[in-house]
Amino acid sequence: MFGYVKPYKPELKIAEFEWYKGIYCGLCKQMGRLYGPIARMMLSYDMTFLALVSLSLKDQCHGLKRQVCIAHPLTKKNCMCACDDLSFAAHTAMIMAYYKVKDNIRDSGFWGKIKYALALPVVSFTHRKAKKCQPEMEEAVAAMMEQQWKAEQEMVTSIDRASDPTATALGKIAAMLGTDEKQKYILQKVGYMLGKYIYLIDALDDLEDDIKTGNYNPYLLKFHTKQPTEEQKKEIIQYAVEVTNLTIAQLAAAYELLDIKRFKPILDNIIYLGLKDTRTIILQKREKQNDRSISDSWN
Repeated sequence: MFGYVKPYKPELKIAEFEWYKGIYCGLCKQMGRLYGPIARMMLSYDMTFLALVSLSLKDQCHGLKRQVCIAHPLTKKNCMCACDDLSFAAHTAMIMAYYKVKDNIRDSGFWGKIKYALALPVVSFTHRKAKKCQPEMEEAVAAMMEQQWKAEQEMVTSIDRASDPTATALGKIAAMLGTDEKQKYILQKVGYMLGKYIYLIDALDDLEDDIKTGNYNPYLLKFHTKQPTEEQKKEIIQYAVEVTNLTIAQLAAAYELLDIKRFKPILDNIIYLGLKDTRTIILQKREKQNDRSISDSWN
């Protein structure tokens, strides 16, 4: 569920990319300050987008500061100065990471369960602190995971029902950034559609793995198959493209209602170009995997 909401770099201006990197690196540092160095491993583009939205709604802008990067200690990078917007995204990252690890333990095979079980103590420690800072967010994400588990147990075939828990949770989280009822309502819509997109694109990304493992995948259930033929796979891909296009359009419609005070070119890039580029990368990766499989069958 992480890393899908990112900009399309070729269309960003140099100054815009520097600001984006500054927010990304600033969030990394804020996560380290609040939760320790290991917490930085939970850094993602999705949480950077959340921080970016929060910053874009504020009257005052926090500046960038040249700071040493833990990954590149010999050079300094522009980093967003510590602020509540970065803290909010950091708390979200810790809560989401905890439930992601628990979900992976449940869905993985024997060795996967061991791998994620080893990570559980670390994310449990950061999670305890994060849920004290954001109890409302904790409640929303916990409810999401419970509803998601029920949907999978019931083998829900409806794409809308399958994606609703994730969409609802991110809608509630986004609404927490609002300062009045109108803004909260719009942010809830933005978060809901973004959550739906993330769920749908994640299911598309996991499609081949889920075919092999037999794990729940809403696209496979939608087409009533566990082992689709190549023709059925093409139909699934076409459907996934159509439904994600519709979701992006609905997200964009809600986003345009926001009173964006800064970083609009970056946000525009992510919503209108980046989300579709992420899907393109996933589909290209799938084509390469299929090409390798065909090549291996001939060797």
